Amino acid sequence: MPHLRAANLHDLSYAQGYETARDRAWHLELDRLRGEGRVASVLGAQALSWDTFAVQAQLDEIGQRAFARLSRQTRHWVTAYVDGVNAAFDDGITAQELDDVDVRPGHWSPWTPLTVFLVHHVLFGSYPSKLWRQHVTDALGAEALDVLRMEAVPASGSNAFVVGSARTATGFALIAGDPHRAFEAPNVYAQVHLACPEFDVVGLAFPGVPGIQHFGHAGSVAWAVTNAMADYQDLYAERLSRRDGEVWAVGPSGEEPVSRTVVRVAVHDSEPVEVEVLVTERGPVIIGGPDDDVAMSLRTPAWVDGDLGFETLLPLLGARSVADVEAAFVHWVEPVNNLVIADRSGVAVRRVVGRVPVGAPEDRVLPLNPTDAQAYWDSCLEDLPLAKVAPEAHLVTANERADASYDTISAEFAPPFRADRLNALLDGRTDLTVTDAAAVLVDTEQNAGRALLAFLAELDGLDAAAVALRDRLLGWNRRMDAGSEDAGLYGAVRAAFIDRICASPDLVQLQGPSPYGDLYDGWFVLGSRVATALPQLLAAGRPFGLDLAFLARAALEEVAAAPAPGAWGERHRFHPVHGLEQLGLVQVDLGVTGAPISGDSDCVASSAWAPGTDACTRGPVARYVWDLADRDQSLWAVPLGASGDAESPHHHDQFEPWSTGQLVPVITDWAILEEKYA
Repeated sequence: MPHLRAANLHDLSYAQGYETARDRAWHLELDRLRGEGRVASVLGAQALSWDTFAVQAQLDEIGQRAFARLSRQTRHWVTAYVDGVNAAFDDGITAQELDDVDVRPGHWSPWTPLTVFLVHHVLFGSYPSKLWRQHVTDALGAEALDVLRMEAVPASGSNAFVVGSARTATGFALIAGDPHRAFEAPNVYAQVHLACPEFDVVGLAFPGVPGIQHFGHAGSVAWAVTNAMADYQDLYAERLSRRDGEVWAVGPSGEEPVSRTVVRVAVHDSEPVEVEVLVTERGPVIIGGPDDDVAMSLRTPAWVDGDLGFETLLPLLGARSVADVEAAFVHWVEPVNNLVIADRSGVAVRRVVGRVPVGAPEDRVLPLNPTDAQAYWDSCLEDLPLAKVAPEAHLVTANERADASYDTISAEFAPPFRADRLNALLDGRTDLTVTDAAAVLVDTEQNAGRALLAFLAELDGLDAAAVALRDRLLGWNRRMDAGSEDAGLYGAVRAAFIDRICASPDLVQLQGPSPYGDLYDGWFVLGSRVATALPQLLAAGRPFGLDLAFLARAALEEVAAAPAPGAWGERHRFHPVHGLEQLGLVQVDLGVTGAPISGDSDCVASSAWAPGTDACTRGPVARYVWDLADRDQSLWAVPLGASGDAESPHHHDQFEPWSTGQLVPVITDWAILEEKYA
């Protein structure tokens, strides 16, 4: 990983841009093209759905607007990073993927880092889940949401915890956690160490974005985030019409003109495609248009204010205390996060940061009616949830509804299983070390499965083989270890049960791709939705008229009669997705693709299970333990490695420590670094 030290802030930012380009040239170029809506110009028509969305959502325009409003110091800092990226590309740095499609890296604009940041987060919020809920409501009625409400949200989530200073072996706080996103190659985060006379910080950064954004350790203070699951993205079900060459929408006061432009999107080896870009009083139209049955606009604080929160990033690097980090995050916009902070003085807090529009809970479930004057917001919540952590306490955040104060920011949160397990693992523990904290992060106990196992225990009328299988599962330790044959049997029974539920006459209406375009297919995987809602379905009696006992009995008997499925890791395999594979093009050999891994969707070791496939494509994209006693006793690892070059020895050299939890030391002592690498 790069350890960068410079005489001043400008040179350090330039160096970070240059070195990021050396490690991640393909990654940077792909994200720049994503932000500008020009992926199809290089990779063909497979990328048109994303490019159309990027152009209609005005991602690059938001980046430009946000850059223009930055303070002079922040603008110069970001520009130095961009200059470093461009200098690297001018020096001929490229990547094998770019050579394969005969493309040279393009020029970065001063605002490109802001656009890239938005690319990583625009689908991270609540609005795709509102599309799913609307789909359920249209097919089955609003009451169906009550039993399909605990959602699996692709590409989001995280675990984090802080242990107070009185509970650790050193007498200083520990912060540990893991961000959950799609497994990508190269990894979505890059490890980096940045130092100049003003600061010395180590952490995880988005390639293409200067500084260290979500997870960092500055020596005297450390921080981390999880997704707060807040609703900060409003969808409006627009009523659009076309008249005399103009487009009109219906708002609370009647008809309103709609801004309209046409953008030509280039397509490799094909004719350009014209994309109609419409902006209503609510926001840009990202789904449908006046000629379609459905049209929806998206309104977010980032679009309304032209602000992406970059004024946080420079003060964050200079933070020395919890108060400094809190002051930096006053400028944060999105995604709305749980921020966990601790410093060497013993202060530790969890604070929700970002801009959450003022709104009623009932407005946070489905797309809004644009004619309803009450469905608009012109301000954001001022009092966001805050919790202080006493020296003798610990605090967990795992995307759950932590307490009643969270009801002001969202109508729906992650199931409580990860948070409950983390609390159980930490309750009563003293003298905790960094290795203890790292071991917590790879815990594989499957608590979400309790409901299914209890349901199976009550079944009658089973044949002898099914009874033997059921009894074996009831005696299982519920650990989803890769080498566990019992976990493999549980996974097979669960999959067979869920398949039968999904095939029921009511739910089969929800099968298939997203009706809103393939960009949202990940949110419309019925098997994943049913798997996450399974405890509620089992508690509902006969949801959708289903005889769940009959279906569970059939699932048990099917698995009992079939050849043994083998260990869990035989079907639960690591699958990082390369950008070319995401677009249906060639699959790149990543060296560790297909490796068995432990964990499951609702384990602390949250490696997501995907119905109907052996591919595990989501989970912790880093694991870290920040030690406030001594930063160089901290531990971390990422699923692959620092380099984006598949031929580099550092492409996936961290897979083993990441997957086993035997994390590697964080080295920041410059004397050691100079001796080791000189």
